[in-house]
Amino acid sequence: MAAETRNPRHGVLDALLGERIRKRRRELGLSQSALGGKLGITFQQVQKYENGTNRVSATMLLKLSDALAMPVTEILQEADPGAAADSSDQGAQLLAAFAKIQSAELRAAVLTLVAGLTAR
Repeated sequence: MAAETRNPRHGVLDALLGERIRKRRRELGLSQSALGGKLGITFQQVQKYENGTNRVSATMLLKLSDALAMPVTEILQEADPGAAADSSDQGAQLLAAFAKIQSAELRAAVLTLVAGLTAR
């Protein structure tokens, strides 16, 4: 399904985010009303997020992460499932290697390096 938003002011990214929210909600067997109840919003608002009509705020993204039992990073991942799988595998490898570093100074240096690379 090509991600398209019904609101021309919002972009394809809003629609892609909405598709991921819908997919995860359905995986969990939740109705829009049930998810809305967990989030403290109406089912109509959930519907607007899923359709890309309304943008998801950072605060709501955190609430969605909790309600959908899904890390924010997964909600925001690329739409390409192959890329997501590769990214998840690499992320797991990176975390495992990072956990083995005993020196706090070296861990800080690795974090600085990674943060610098993401700024590019």
